[in-house]
Amino acid sequence: MNHQNNPLVSIIVPVYNVEQYLDECLNSIRQQTYENLEIIVIEDCSTDNSLNTLIKHLEDSRVKLIQHEKNSGLSAARNTGIDAAKGDYIIFVDSDDLVHLSLIELCVKYAIVNDADLITYNFKVFEDGIKLNPQLCLSDVDNLKVLEQGENYFNQQHFAWLKFIRTSLVKSKRLYFPIGLYYEDWPFHWELGLVTKKKFHIPVELLLYRQRKASITGSSGKKLLDLFKVHSLVLNLLEQYKAVFLKEKFANKVKMSQWSVLTRIDKNLLVQALNDAKRIDNLLKNKNYKYELNIRILIINFIVNLPSKLALKLAKLLRVILKR
Repeated sequence: MNHQNNPLVSIIVPVYNVEQYLDECLNSIRQQTYENLEIIVIEDCSTDNSLNTLIKHLEDSRVKLIQHEKNSGLSAARNTGIDAAKGDYIIFVDSDDLVHLSLIELCVKYAIVNDADLITYNFKVFEDGIKLNPQLCLSDVDNLKVLEQGENYFNQQHFAWLKFIRTSLVKSKRLYFPIGLYYEDWPFHWELGLVTKKKFHIPVELLLYRQRKASITGSSGKKLLDLFKVHSLVLNLLEQYKAVFLKEKFANKVKMSQWSVLTRIDKNLLVQALNDAKRIDNLLKNKNYKYELNIRILIINFIVNLPSKLALKLAKLLRVILKR
């Protein structure tokens, strides 16, 4: 096979304190049915035995280890991987997850067939402690109905690990993750969608997402406040790209995020969360962002637009009703 139909794929795997999951993750990558890979592992100064665990995987010449000199976080690790990538395509895998053994083969196939810059796919959640076989049964893979994505892309989950991307696009547009913030996938997801013309989706669960109690997505602490910061970043991107057609989609996601934060965040952070939600709400109003009116958005919108003391009382009442 020539370079055109056997492209090199760079798999970027940030590692930090995941010694109990790392073997499973890297094995699911190394056992891919598609073999022309470079597996870039960025070790971000783990304090557990992660480094020793991954060293044995270096017996596979495709595995390349990069060690940070100081702990810099997930965004910085991914950015390091982007800079190091030599492949025709880039894919991100979190080091506590598993990937279907045919993931790369399917992505390469449909990227070539459709001359796609971006392939997305679905994921399956599993609880930490449950053992899963990444060789799931895929029936009739040759006749999968791969979907061309227009605006529907922006309805998808933001996660970076659901994306198979042409490397030249990432590097030419300088698509990086914001350092120092949680929920860093938000701005990357939106800007990637804005600069990508040929987007396709494989409607199959090709990534196995491990649900951990300590994960960011399950957080109720200060990390949640970063959602408001990334909302501001994405809002600036939409204005920069003059993406008027995405105003409602973005506003809907912001409002549903506000519901999630205000009903989940620790009680001692509720006042700050309300203030941040009010700030973002004012930005949306000033720039004429509209949103659809479902029950959660109506409730959150009503609370956020009240004077601060009354808003706080109603937010607390809502949490009591929801038993949060």
